[in-house]
Amino acid sequence: MVLNRRDKEQLVIKLHEEGKTIRDIASAAHLSFSDIGTIIRRADGHDKESDIETKDLKDKSPETKALFLFSRGKKPIDVSIELDLPAFEVQNMLEEYWVLNQLDELALIYHEIKSHLTLFLRLFHIMKRNRLINEKDIQNALRYAADDLPSLEDRIYKLTTYVMDLESKKRVLKDTITLWNAQLSDLGREIDLKNQQLKRMSK
Repeated sequence: MVLNRRDKEQLVIKLHEEGKTIRDIASAAHLSFSDIGTIIRRADGHDKESDIETKDLKDKSPETKALFLFSRGKKPIDVSIELDLPAFEVQNMLEEYWVLNQLDELALIYHEIKSHLTLFLRLFHIMKRNRLINEKDIQNALRYAADDLPSLEDRIYKLTTYVMDLESKKRVLKDTITLWNAQLSDLGREIDLKNQQLKRMSK
């Protein structure tokens, strides 16, 4: 059965009240995370002017408490400990928090990079440590990654090969110089012997 917009909104609200995750709701209602977030915010009465901190959370659901804690900057592990919830539930709630704050793309990207999240965070901290997190620096990093990185890698490979070749030539020249020094030493001894012979003959 094809649902109209109103039916989809009612379905979203119903599934949200049942405690379904944003991903489950999106699959059932065939709506984007952003649309679902808008519907839920409107249904819950949450907008930019509302202040969740003024509400009594004592009788609220774990989901609402988790969203509140995320809004206060709490980390997932803190939320998991404070609410005594398993990690996978906290992760689902964190994704819902992103969607409700119109960060639905972040939720999608997270699923693509979470196996490499440590490397992405390492890259971010390196850029932050070197004060390279303004828009211009990020654009430059993207340009290098998209366009210049392959050519830089090729240049580094060629330079590395060139340096290795120079090191090899350096070793050969060093051996040659050592040989020449030995030959000079031998010639010096021969000259000394000849001089001694000449002195004896002149007596």
